[in-house]
Amino acid sequence: MTGRVRQLSAAALALAAVVALVLLSRVAWRASDTDTAELRLSWRMPAPSYRHCRPPTEAELEGVLPHMRPSEICTDVTIPFRLTILLNEDTLHSGPVEGSGPRARTLTIFSSFPVSPGSYDLDVAFLPDEPADSVPGLPDAAMGAPASDSAGLARDFAMTLSAAVTAGPGDVILVSADENGRLYAIDARAGNRPRS
Repeated sequence: MTGRVRQLSAAALALAAVVALVLLSRVAWRASDTDTAELRLSWRMPAPSYRHCRPPTEAELEGVLPHMRPSEICTDVTIPFRLTILLNEDTLHSGPVEGSGPRARTLTIFSSFPVSPGSYDLDVAFLPDEPADSVPGLPDAAMGAPASDSAGLARDFAMTLSAAVTAGPGDVILVSADENGRLYAIDARAGNRPRS
């Protein structure tokens, strides 16, 4: 009987947690400063990279047993990106996006900016910082593809957004990316989701 009571208690607790989570998800996010609004950007994506391979030098092969000598030495190089944010055509932010470490496999964007309440034309550009063909030492093969394809790979990850948004005091405008790699903005005041 004790096992059955535990199971029922656990099920009731899980149900209560789900109901609480659903109810709390309907609460509107508010900025911490009630006199200003906040523009928040938040998304995560795989870091596009290319593989640079070269033959090993004699110095690198020195002291390595013949059966363990590599035919080539490869390194993965992450393609740099730049994030630019314009509000009513004024630059709010423009700068490089960096991975969380030298071997980062993802790019994480999480930034917030205080803005005055009002209506804005919002433009967000998340683009390769420089064309892949101008990166020094770009190999002939990028992730198994020609160099021109690596430039295409970087463009495939590029995202832009142009939207009209409105925020009142204490509201948050959220810019994020959907599962198809497109940016969208949630206008916190109206609750709508304008698209580029």
